Amino acid sequence: MPSKKAVLLFVKIFLAAALILWITHGVDLTRVLALIAQASVPLLVLAFSLFFVGYLITAFRWRTLIRAQGGDAPIGYLVQSFMVALFFNNFLPSTIGGDVVRMYDAWRLGNTRTGAVAVVIVDRFLGVTALLAFALIALTVDPVTADRIPGVSIWASLAIGGLAMTCWAILVIPVDRVERLAAGQSSIAQTGLQLIAKLLASFQLYRQARRAIGKAFGLSVLLQLNVVIHFALVAKALGMHVPIEAMFLVIPIAVFVMMVPVSINAIGVRETVFVFLLAAYGVSDVEALAFAWTVYGFSLAQGILGGILFALRKESIASLR
Repeated sequence: MPSKKAVLLFVKIFLAAALILWITHGVDLTRVLALIAQASVPLLVLAFSLFFVGYLITAFRWRTLIRAQGGDAPIGYLVQSFMVALFFNNFLPSTIGGDVVRMYDAWRLGNTRTGAVAVVIVDRFLGVTALLAFALIALTVDPVTADRIPGVSIWASLAIGGLAMTCWAILVIPVDRVERLAAGQSSIAQTGLQLIAKLLASFQLYRQARRAIGKAFGLSVLLQLNVVIHFALVAKALGMHVPIEAMFLVIPIAVFVMMVPVSINAIGVRETVFVFLLAAYGVSDVEALAFAWTVYGFSLAQGILGGILFALRKESIASLR
């Protein structure tokens, strides 16, 4: 009888294939490939170079959080670790995630296991929060959504307020109260509440490090700005005409959707989400698919670079489990 992991992997592969077949049905794929071949090489090179800017920003944010715990780390080490994590995200999604690699590397620096886990969880949360804030702000200035969603500014403002309240609650909700609540629940509810308690504990390690959190969040905003500019340059290289304010909305939504682990490396999901989102701005299916596949090619290239670094580290996969 197949294991749950094998069944899940099969479902992901099936869904990826089904989405690809559905979204490319009726599309002239030779035109898609021709558009990619005609893309501006200088703009693509510039877009790819922004990855390395992102690595540095990520490393400085990561080090800021490590220092808030009383530790330290060389920037070069953190950049290398992040690039290796990208390799695992791209090529070994069903066995080990990039975040686990980063937790392991943080632990190797001498941090406690709890501290290493907390650093990566908070680091990831700050990045997601900054991306979400971009999307909510973009909702208020994007004319397309303003025409289609009545009162969008009010809804976006309420969502931003809710996001701020959530961040505040994470820092003040007593962990022991959640743990006591979990004790009297059914197995599923208990597991969920215990997970929440562990997450709260991770965040609350930084309760007294507000300055570090503020700096890390500022770096997160800078990082996500770099991400959006990267995607905007790829679109420009392909000759797509999408307003920059629209990219600040489209890219965060696309990234959030692609985070949902329903297919292998978001294959199929990536193409579908870009075709649907970019259609609102007059982008054809051919252009959207060329954009999605160029972006994915860049992602694979990052993974290959990370794999080379991992091979040079001469570290076994087993040691990361």
